[in-house]
Amino acid sequence: MLKNLVHALDAWLWRQGIQHPQIRFVLRNEMLCAGAALLCGAALWVVTPWIFWFAVGFALMVQVFWGLARFFLRTGLLEYSTALLMMALLRASARLLLTGAVLYVALVWCRAPVAALLGGLVAGTAVALGSYGLAGRTGHI
Repeated sequence: MLKNLVHALDAWLWRQGIQHPQIRFVLRNEMLCAGAALLCGAALWVVTPWIFWFAVGFALMVQVFWGLARFFLRTGLLEYSTALLMMALLRASARLLLTGAVLYVALVWCRAPVAALLGGLVAGTAVALGSYGLAGRTGHI
């Protein structure tokens, strides 16, 4: 079942323009971990909401990596210019504003634990870096 899910997610990422094998591996692992964390958090909400807010932080990092990957993989290496830098900065700023808005709502309105959100953000970054290292080192794609 997990093999079918991985294959389906890889195919979907390919159709979305994520064709670099290492980046697709990173995004796939990020999405699977975030999805599992969100399911666990939703299932265990009655016991503790901490897991859910951890998963929200993790999902925010998936959103950041997703946006970066889609933008830079759609741009050819010969097209780098000042306009590209400005577009990258504008997109990064928009993602940062979205992330800030979600964090504001979570922290102020929903009273989410800061440690859970921060832990999810850090875990999302660690999974991305670890997956990229594993894909590059072992050729595991």
